[in-house]
Amino acid sequence: MSLRLAIITDLHYGRDTGNVRGPAALDILERIQKHIHTLEPDLVLELGDRLTDENTATDHQNLLELARVFKRLPYQRHHISGNHDLLPKAEQEAILETNLGSHSVEKHGWHLIFLETSNGSPAGTLSSETLDWLEKELTRSNLPVVVFSHQPLHGEPMIGNPYFETEYAPFAFPKNHEKARKILENSGKVKFCVSGHAHWFDKRNVNGLDYITLLGPTETQWTGGIPPETWAMLELNGNPKLEVFGAMPQTLSW
Repeated sequence: MSLRLAIITDLHYGRDTGNVRGPAALDILERIQKHIHTLEPDLVLELGDRLTDENTATDHQNLLELARVFKRLPYQRHHISGNHDLLPKAEQEAILETNLGSHSVEKHGWHLIFLETSNGSPAGTLSSETLDWLEKELTRSNLPVVVFSHQPLHGEPMIGNPYFETEYAPFAFPKNHEKARKILENSGKVKFCVSGHAHWFDKRNVNGLDYITLLGPTETQWTGGIPPETWAMLELNGNPKLEVFGAMPQTLSW
């Protein structure tokens, strides 16, 4: 049986930061959720940086508005936090009605792992507790695994990325990503990893593992100043298939 996952990342609802059109995020999410309805996924995944942080009161109100849209989707949701999601975790969890800590779910023959990297810093971290949890999680099931995180885990230079090649390169990957990658590789169960954070679409293979990074719907760096409204549907059934919707559509199978 196939498993179909709708994936959104890096909405960045909030102020306009130039290339990232944060004020448009709520309307864009409204349109995305209507599209998701028509495709009826098994799960909806949101990979962090829901907000562009401003202040506590504004962030709280913006998250309430996003949550109202997410809750219209009658599908199981999984959220993780990005480096701009700075409200207290318990507050975010109450608003979204979700678990933002590292967690997993097994469905239709797949083991999905969601890694918490948010610690209030720009790069985030994989704590020793998270790494221990990850190692144990990978031993408890023999199902094929897909790992989701906000920041990429591949650790390679992002040549050509307008943010993370130079100025923000120190913040491209969470602390201890090398240790996490070794755990993933040694397990022999992880098929690939999916993340956001880098504000581009990217796929690369490192030591036999594929790492996919998705573009957010409000990042206009690649679309001439117009929000691309990008999101993706990942189908897990034999060979994975990823379909990206919006102004930069593409389909990948591997």
